[in-house]
Amino acid sequence: MLLLIGCAVAPAVALMSYFYLRDLYDSEPLRLVGLLFLLGMLSAVPVMYSVSWLDQFIASPYAHAFLAVAVVEELLKLVLTWWFAVRHREFDEEYDGIVYAVAASLGFATIENILKVLSYGWDTLYLRTLFTVPGHALFGVIMGFYLGKAKFAVSKKQKWMFYGLAFVYPWFIHGTYDSLLLSEQTFLVGLTVPFMIWLWVNGLRKVRQAQQRSPFKPLEKHSHDV
Repeated sequence: MLLLIGCAVAPAVALMSYFYLRDLYDSEPLRLVGLLFLLGMLSAVPVMYSVSWLDQFIASPYAHAFLAVAVVEELLKLVLTWWFAVRHREFDEEYDGIVYAVAASLGFATIENILKVLSYGWDTLYLRTLFTVPGHALFGVIMGFYLGKAKFAVSKKQKWMFYGLAFVYPWFIHGTYDSLLLSEQTFLVGLTVPFMIWLWVNGLRKVRQAQQRSPFKPLEKHSHDV
């Protein structure tokens, strides 16, 4: 059992390390990243209860994906990241949004992964390692990217637009991802693979864009980008 739990935690730790190390110019304090990860883990309990409560009003599995799971999970991650990180003085460049939102997302994914693999075993672990846990991380990348843009927006209109995108974009992607998995049509389930590839391409593009706009980027690097 301990081996199974360790293997359930490992994907989130590996992905968190990857996105943390991509913060090339001004790394965030581990205590704050760890706090967001821990809060993400603790959020699993209210998320499960909230989704269970909403399910009594929802019959369609697709409505469940969009209006229960995706809404509750992404909204809670957004609130946690905004309250504990975006308002913090350490949040001083756009890439920081990605680090903190990914931390909150992977904290939640860790608890979810442990519960799932303890219930369903090793076969579930392989699929969740390749798809579900990276999916949560990439939803966090999208959310954090727009939270970073909102933090440093020059006008209130831009700020609220980016805050809106920080919720709507990952919510829609999350709901779409879950809907593909819930589908009983083989073709739609099969689309999960290209969808995940697109998520990685899109997420890494946003990582590069946030890196390039870092105010801590050395001047010689800025000049090479021109």
